[in-house]
Amino acid sequence: MSDAQTYYDGLISQGYTPEQAVTYTQQYYSDFQPTLVAPTEPVAPSAPAIETPQMATPMIPQPMATEPSGEGGIDIMAIAAVVCIALALIFSAVGQFNGSWLSSDADETGQSSSSGLRTVTLDCSGITNETIQTTCMQMGISILSEGMTNDSIAQMTEKFSGETAVTGSMSDYCTNVYDFAIGMITLGEATASAAMGTPIELTEERANATAAKTSCDDGVSAGSTGGVVLWLGTIVALAALVFSILGMVGVNLPGGIESHGKWVSLVSGVLMILAVLVWYLMLPSSEDSAMGPSIGIFITVFAAILAIVSGVLGIVGGMSKSN
Repeated sequence: MSDAQTYYDGLISQGYTPEQAVTYTQQYYSDFQPTLVAPTEPVAPSAPAIETPQMATPMIPQPMATEPSGEGGIDIMAIAAVVCIALALIFSAVGQFNGSWLSSDADETGQSSSSGLRTVTLDCSGITNETIQTTCMQMGISILSEGMTNDSIAQMTEKFSGETAVTGSMSDYCTNVYDFAIGMITLGEATASAAMGTPIELTEERANATAAKTSCDDGVSAGSTGGVVLWLGTIVALAALVFSILGMVGVNLPGGIESHGKWVSLVSGVLMILAVLVWYLMLPSSEDSAMGPSIGIFITVFAAILAIVSGVLGIVGGMSKSN
């Protein structure tokens, strides 16, 4: 048997048709003509060739399995961003209601004070003498009651019964301190006038009381404005938390706004910092004040940092996904 015939028979045994086998054989042996001696050779059915793709089908789930692990696996960046903005939301709310943005050390009697955005606290716990401590509490309740009326004083007394510190509205505090000062000045004027036999007016004392009232009201305005800005930051942080959670679980909102959660987080952090700055810049300048920054400021700044970190994590996570 010639080499050409052997090559031809080999093609037939592999399942090629006679026409294909002749064509391929004549590419190497141009004068080849097939013989019809062995028609029984192409007994190999073509069915096994069809079965080979079916044998490969069990391999298909392998790439299908690797795809979910890359897209639907745990996204650490997204989880960290959600945790940070959730903590920022909590701490911003704590800062909003914290009553110690400014505080003073105890004086020689043991009394100290602190103020939040809208409240004032007088602390008598440092006074060791029980009688003096009771007097301190009674004075604090009167100064922080609404209008210093008998009913409001009675309500405050019941509310803070057994306590060593009293908390009230800053606006009530400013008004009551001014009214108390003016009352004492008026009493002094009446006493001096009776003693001298001529009308006496304590002009300088009245001017000082008015200036103190104006300064105190400026503090109220600073707290109210800073509180409004901080509320905006808290609300924006809540929106950022919702967007971040929806984006993490794969929920699509109209316009794809859930993908902007990272930018909303950054905005909330900026608003929280802005709240502190606005409050601080609007405070009345008083070089002689014994009040200094306290824990409420630090809580709010920490909330702002967490919100900004959440936004940065969202940005970094988005960049890593795009890569």
